[in-house]
Amino acid sequence: MVNLPPKYVQTIRSIHQEKGEEWLQNFDSLIHYCEKKWSLKVLPPFELSYNFVAPAKKKDGGQVVLKLSVPSKEFYSEVDALRYFAGDGMVRIIDMEVERGILILERLTPGYTLATLEGDIEATKIAAGIMKSLWVLDTSDSILPHIEDRERSLHHFFKEHPAGKAPITQDLLQKAIHTFQSLLDEKNERYILHGDLHHYNILKADSSWIAIDPKGLVGEREYDTIQFLLNNLPYDNNLEAILSNRIAVLVDKLKLNERRILAWGFAHGVLSTCWSLEDGEDYSSAFFKSIFVFENLHNKKYGLLGVG
Repeated sequence: MVNLPPKYVQTIRSIHQEKGEEWLQNFDSLIHYCEKKWSLKVLPPFELSYNFVAPAKKKDGGQVVLKLSVPSKEFYSEVDALRYFAGDGMVRIIDMEVERGILILERLTPGYTLATLEGDIEATKIAAGIMKSLWVLDTSDSILPHIEDRERSLHHFFKEHPAGKAPITQDLLQKAIHTFQSLLDEKNERYILHGDLHHYNILKADSSWIAIDPKGLVGEREYDTIQFLLNNLPYDNNLEAILSNRIAVLVDKLKLNERRILAWGFAHGVLSTCWSLEDGEDYSSAFFKSIFVFENLHNKKYGLLGVG
């Protein structure tokens, strides 16, 4: 029997409602099923957030990672993204049962995250290399969510909170919506993206660095840099220098459009804070401050955001 942390149990109930409750009731049976089918011994889990993720030992002494999710649209997108990326800079699938929400993944060792690397520029160069290896042009048969879904999420928040919700003001919401619309109207080339690539989703594996936990998203490459830019930031006034340096590396290594990175940074920074507020969580102070750093950098170099 696995003792699930109360906070994790509450998260599953909150997100998945009745389906989540049923999944929790059957959780021990699901673990037993996995151990029997794949001849595994499931070990204590890693820190849990939205999915159950734990190392597991095979009969031959080797280790894998067992990832269990409540079957959902988000889970199916993750599986599709893992298939698209097919192990190129991405953790490999060993086996799965999609209908049960089961993934057996390779174990990455030593497995520490990119956030542990002291040099920020070096970490950014590593992330740029992973982005370059992952991104592939969108195909007509892709069933992954599109970046327009993110825009609709922002519209939904505005509909629910037309006057804004602290610390997001009505003006910030309107400006972010306009920025989203303007960028989408320019119809840049679309790629299959990770969708949540940041320092904590990049792990050390032997002599290389490997990405994990793709959300799967169709959109432009500049958008996929934003989660990385927003993460592992200090809580002081050095944000502008750090973000500027990171952006310079990404633009150089990946030949990206700086103006679009800054505009997406502003728009997604607002959206990400809105998501935290919707989920009843404490919003990230660094994320929120970054909104204005992106806006100021854009305004100084390329003119005012949200005008037109």
